[in-house]
Amino acid sequence: MENTKISRRRFVQLGTIAGSFLAVGCIPTSDGKEIVQNLNGNTDYSLNQFIKIGSDGVVTLFTHRPEMGQGTYQSMPMILAEELETDINAVKIEMSEANRDLYGSQMVVGSRSVASEYAVLRKMGAAAKEMLMSAAAKIWDVSPNDCYAENSMIKLKNTEKSLTYGELVEEASKLEAPQNPTLKDPKDFKVIGQPILRQDIPMKTNGSAIFGLDMKVDGMLHASIERSPVFLGKVVSFNKDEVMKITGVKDVLKTQRNVWGHEREGVAVIADSYWAALKGRKALKVEWDNQDLEQHNSQSIFDKYEEDALKDGDMLHAVGDAENTFKEGGEIIEAVYQTPYQSHVPMEPMNAIVSVEENKATYWGATQNPNGVRSQLQNQLGIAPENIEVNYTFMGGGFGRRSMTDMVEEAADLSKKMKAPVKVTWTREDDQTQGPFRACSINTLKAKLDDDGNILALEHKIVAQEIRNQTGDNMKAGGQLMGGVNTDYEIPNFSVKGVLEKSYIPITYWRAVYHSTNPFAHESFIDELAYKAGKDPLEFRLAMVKNHPKFSSTLKLVAEKSGWYNKPIGDTAKGVAICERSGGYFAMVVEVKLEDNQVKPVKVTTAIDLGVCINPDTVKAQTEGSIVMGLTAAFAGLTIKDGAIAEQNFDTYPLLRYHECPEVETYIIESTDIPAGAGETGLPTVAPAFTNAVFALTGKRIRKLPISKEDLIAG
Repeated sequence: MENTKISRRRFVQLGTIAGSFLAVGCIPTSDGKEIVQNLNGNTDYSLNQFIKIGSDGVVTLFTHRPEMGQGTYQSMPMILAEELETDINAVKIEMSEANRDLYGSQMVVGSRSVASEYAVLRKMGAAAKEMLMSAAAKIWDVSPNDCYAENSMIKLKNTEKSLTYGELVEEASKLEAPQNPTLKDPKDFKVIGQPILRQDIPMKTNGSAIFGLDMKVDGMLHASIERSPVFLGKVVSFNKDEVMKITGVKDVLKTQRNVWGHEREGVAVIADSYWAALKGRKALKVEWDNQDLEQHNSQSIFDKYEEDALKDGDMLHAVGDAENTFKEGGEIIEAVYQTPYQSHVPMEPMNAIVSVEENKATYWGATQNPNGVRSQLQNQLGIAPENIEVNYTFMGGGFGRRSMTDMVEEAADLSKKMKAPVKVTWTREDDQTQGPFRACSINTLKAKLDDDGNILALEHKIVAQEIRNQTGDNMKAGGQLMGGVNTDYEIPNFSVKGVLEKSYIPITYWRAVYHSTNPFAHESFIDELAYKAGKDPLEFRLAMVKNHPKFSSTLKLVAEKSGWYNKPIGDTAKGVAICERSGGYFAMVVEVKLEDNQVKPVKVTTAIDLGVCINPDTVKAQTEGSIVMGLTAAFAGLTIKDGAIAEQNFDTYPLLRYHECPEVETYIIESTDIPAGAGETGLPTVAPAFTNAVFALTGKRIRKLPISKEDLIAG
């Protein structure tokens, strides 16, 4: 990857133009655009902040959303290439600079990248194409309407005349960009919707891709940081003099990072190599004031949650009057579900390099939040944003954890103290035990059926911490807590309530966030009600979404492709679940089989409606990744012992192995609707579809995650 170079004058020009573009949706002009003369004699011209074309004809498309495996590196340029009429396989893709004025938000969270940028990027590509057409029309002295674009060339209709983009770009760069360019009819798409191989995959397989851990800068020092295992522990003392005797160690310093309003202290060993820093850290003897936090454990936490579940809670969603319907008498069906804390466990642990100089700071590393890195350094150091350079790399996974900037804060603090660039590298144990984590939860549900076996009333109550309300006195539950509860089900009396918990244990966004916990309870309970009513679980759901085209179409498709209505063969059974996440509608059927008296998932069939699909191969890969992560979270979880995380590494927090993965089939419904998110949509349904299948095969209803081996023994 190459970092985009841009002069201060060009930055100000484009920043001013793009500010209005991002605010009101118009296309920035190219007035005053600088050109770049390369050493090989080629000249590059930028038609806008996303598209650069060289006089040699090379088209460079910039991707402004960081790549962590989700496919933005290719999907952003694919949208540009579609309207620009250029071959995506022939273009050069580069990471853009981190610049909110030019690109707006560059954060990659919530599966929002394609959904939020689709219209913008189409306009950018179309505007650049029309500028090139106008340049050709001027040369030929014809109307631009007599020209058309094809394969990086402008051609004159009914003639053999053509000019390459390289021949036209200098003239085009002098033109003002059209504000309302004509967009292609989706039926004419040649790039969007095609399973095009991604350009980043070869780099990641041959070792040339640069990740945060690969970064090195001149004069860089390394830091390994010891932190309290109970998160809020305060440093009382440490054996600095002894550690300083270790070869390579330069200093031993106290540092800190802010995690959602809590200051978390640590002791950093600074050395000339990572191994020397780690060796020094192992020799550290830190005395902590842990404020009696060692008394906490998983059992005490869930005991409190269960007690608080008896509270009425804050109303988050209401249709009809569920409360009074329950008071009218009749049988009430109730169930309680439990999910644990989860670690993000990206293959690349947290890391950051920061160099702090007088009135200047530079960052290198893997981040989901380039704009947030700049804001962190600006606020922490008091440096003007134009004097902060953010260099972001590929990420070896993120899953929400890299949207935070706490590791940047540590590196900046240490760089300022050491007057040198400092690279902070977390160990796997740090990454596993220091968090922040996905929140644990208790979900209590109750329902009442009418005489025909339909749901008459349902109440879903969530007891959990809330990411955006972890400190302070406000104990009112927010709407974030109800993520993943399917309010599209047609239930006449339906309420969702929340009970807010606060804890010293830090939480943050985790792939699909509350959609990763609540649907386990909600879709499992819907299954319980279907069996109670004596109805087919899939048909039971279908009846409640009959007026919802996307849910009903995905359910019907997954039923067909999974063979839902076929008679089970041998010791097999199927379970179903549905969910909406980030605008994508998802239905899943998991098939299980009894092998050696143990229930195992053998096949997962999915159907998804996410509007326009940019690259179906990427969507299928994302779905497969979601399923693997969802199954891992179903079988592994974090426990609290003596106030700290007990599972230190993969030996006690096992990830799903290749040979354990079931067969996966994904079917994408064709659509011309605006794109929705795909990166998280496949995860919420995994646990409930699997446990519903377990019940169908064994009669055992699993209401607590992680699933134990005993849960999966037949009989």
